[in-house]
Amino acid sequence: MAEHGSQGDPRGALTGLLLGIDVGQTAVKAVLHDERLRPLAVARRASPVDRPAARHAERSQDALWAAVADAVAEVMATPGVDPSLVAAVGITGHGDGLHLVTASGEPVGPAITAMDSRAHLEAAELAADPDRLRVVLERSGQLPTPGAAGNLLRWLLRHDPERVARADTMLFCKDVIRHRLTGELSTDYSDACASFLDVGTAAWSAEVLDAYGLPADLLRLLPPINPSGTVVGQVLPEAAAITGLAVGTPVISGLHDVQASSIGMGALVPGRLALVAGSFSTNGVTTTRPDVDPRWQSRLSITPDLRIAMSTSATASPSFDWTLRLLGASDPADRDALIAEAAALPPEEPVPLVLPFQSDSPLGSDATATIAGVRDGHTRAHVLRGAMEGIVLMHCWHTRALAERFDWDEPVVLGGGLARSPLYVQLVANALRAPVTVVDSEEAGALGAAIVAGVATGLLASVEQAQHDVVRHAPAVLPTAASAAYWAEVGRAFDEVVIALDPWWARRAASALDEAETR
Repeated sequence: MAEHGSQGDPRGALTGLLLGIDVGQTAVKAVLHDERLRPLAVARRASPVDRPAARHAERSQDALWAAVADAVAEVMATPGVDPSLVAAVGITGHGDGLHLVTASGEPVGPAITAMDSRAHLEAAELAADPDRLRVVLERSGQLPTPGAAGNLLRWLLRHDPERVARADTMLFCKDVIRHRLTGELSTDYSDACASFLDVGTAAWSAEVLDAYGLPADLLRLLPPINPSGTVVGQVLPEAAAITGLAVGTPVISGLHDVQASSIGMGALVPGRLALVAGSFSTNGVTTTRPDVDPRWQSRLSITPDLRIAMSTSATASPSFDWTLRLLGASDPADRDALIAEAAALPPEEPVPLVLPFQSDSPLGSDATATIAGVRDGHTRAHVLRGAMEGIVLMHCWHTRALAERFDWDEPVVLGGGLARSPLYVQLVANALRAPVTVVDSEEAGALGAAIVAGVATGLLASVEQAQHDVVRHAPAVLPTAASAAYWAEVGRAFDEVVIALDPWWARRAASALDEAETR
């Protein structure tokens, strides 16, 4: 059932509505906002994820669209809502991965998500060639992960070349949903720069494609690019029939979820640092500077002159959820009780050190999750707090790299599912030694997409003004004085364990590679 806003019955008072759709790695959210960007209704659906083999994380494009359409239909059924009052639809979605379609938009195989690491060998081969890697970094603004489109295309050319041959266009997640709504095939700058875009010229680059080791004819897969707030189509009759939207409702190009969440957190302002602890640990500072570095990504934003320098890894919710399953917290009540136990521990009591690399690691694909320093007196609560501290340590690792090049204002803005835990917020403040504020919105991505849509259609004056007027933050949480020495030691321990394990990780990876080559 859709969750309705607390501002009262919407009947009779609506003059312009904005729909924000956020298509994440694990969940789909549709949020209907009124003209003051207050949520009228929220609907959520699980994002389908299939894992047919080790390192695979893919989904049916049809199933993903069905989840989105169902969520949208639920919020549009809110009592008193007239579909003709929806001024525009904004869409955001997770980046990277690979979504291949035909010229008519029909799926060519399942979508491969950014959580997929099947192309780890291709990524390692590219990483071993410094000249090619330098081209990718300097032109595209980032080093690719195994889940990046370039590495995934190389994997497909080796293992399923017919699939690439049948494809006419490469899209990103939010583009697939926009096509189902409008029939239009394109992308925006914020997603395009995750693949073969030259961030200096804001145009597709044959040089970047070549640096990945891909044939030049794959330029045919690269779609037109628009600024995020461009109205690129209208809702088609067949989409209207299953979503409840009115035929002809404007739909914008849309944007990458980090950009949308930054807007919804009031952080798409130069000099502001935003952290998100969701499917990914995302740590980004908004800037107009074009600096690049192997440890972070220089991603174009809603317009090519604005960027987010962001350092990310899949080391947040995936690690947290894995730990909860390991500890037997199988339902929400168990989960809440265990988190309460962890919060009740003395704040500076030593807990196991956890490296949260179950799904991914910014240290390279060889690194795996580790639990160190376990004693027989440790309980489930100690292990869980250790896991939370490990996720916090990744915020520290990522922002440490950013701090070498950028300054930012305080407080730091924190969002994502883990930000709902007061324990987690305090741990982040203690570890970063900085005040931390949490955005007063559980659906920052959908709000950001709605704001961009509202500006595109003239309902809102500007993205900057909307962030200032609408986004609210909780009072800042300050680091405790007593935690300074504790977190200094935890940080040292993290670095020491990583250094100690690095040769072991490398030997294991080399052994696995030798085994794969002899098959």
